[in-house]
Amino acid sequence: MMKKPLMMILSICICLLGLTKKGFAELPSEFPTKPVKLIVPYGPGGAVDITARILAKDLSNLWGQQVVVENKPGAAGMIAANTVAKSSPDAYTLLITDDGVLISMPQFQKNMPYDPLNDLMPIGMVCMFPFVIVTNSKTNIKTISDLVSSAKGTQKGLDYATNGVGSTHHLTWESFQKTAGIKLNHIPYKGAAAALQDVIAGEVSLMIAAVSTALPYIREGRLVPIAIGSLDRLSSIPNVPTISESGYPGFEAIAWQGLLSPKGTPNALIEKISTDIRKITQSSSYKEALILRGTESRTSSSSEMSKRIKTEFDKTNSLIKSLNIQIE
Repeated sequence: MMKKPLMMILSICICLLGLTKKGFAELPSEFPTKPVKLIVPYGPGGAVDITARILAKDLSNLWGQQVVVENKPGAAGMIAANTVAKSSPDAYTLLITDDGVLISMPQFQKNMPYDPLNDLMPIGMVCMFPFVIVTNSKTNIKTISDLVSSAKGTQKGLDYATNGVGSTHHLTWESFQKTAGIKLNHIPYKGAAAALQDVIAGEVSLMIAAVSTALPYIREGRLVPIAIGSLDRLSSIPNVPTISESGYPGFEAIAWQGLLSPKGTPNALIEKISTDIRKITQSSSYKEALILRGTESRTSSSSEMSKRIKTEFDKTNSLIKSLNIQIE
């Protein structure tokens, strides 16, 4: 009579033991057991791509597995973000992006293929960087005052390049135009690197770019820096004034970058990667590598980044409405 219950109990124990062993094999501490992809929403050479390659090298060393950077530009960052959002929630495909793809760009799209606030899980911030307004020698613009005077003195107007409609670059220019009382022509590109090349070539007059992207060309004399978007001058280009001190007190143009995983990624795995990211972003080697490129290391927990995204999403929505920018 007792044999059947005993057999059932034994079977259950064996089943539970099997699940337990499987569970141990999948613990976050075992991650990763194969190469990890970092998806970048822009082409090679841009600010996000530069950070991604520094981070990928450090993560590869920390994890003992190859971390590969994969560029997926286009559609205002949506191609890359959607790729990650639709990926398996095992953290082997991660998104590294600037705040524009998460906060401003989605608000300019009528039909989103994914929910930007819910289909991607924040892991943590990795850096923060100021923008610099740049031009080429053909414009004869050297200062913010020159820029404003030139914009007001031409019927055609000056063109400015960005990495896409709804990007942080785009909103910053729209905000500056309102502040300065000028009108400029927006020329969107698929990525910052392509836009910058046309500014260097003189095809477009102006651009606001990440310092890390523009700095090599500034040092070569191929780009003319007009003003920095941070409230303080940078040690890498100390002779370039800030926008704030150039007649527009308090005007700031900065952005940040973070790492995200698909919705459904186990929280324990998110926390493990977040902890590993913080180890890197707080290291002196990582900080020094970014400083050389005009960027500052920044770190956060998953929850802190999540709160920041939601707060800035609402603030940006209000800004778009106040500037009366139309969704295309």
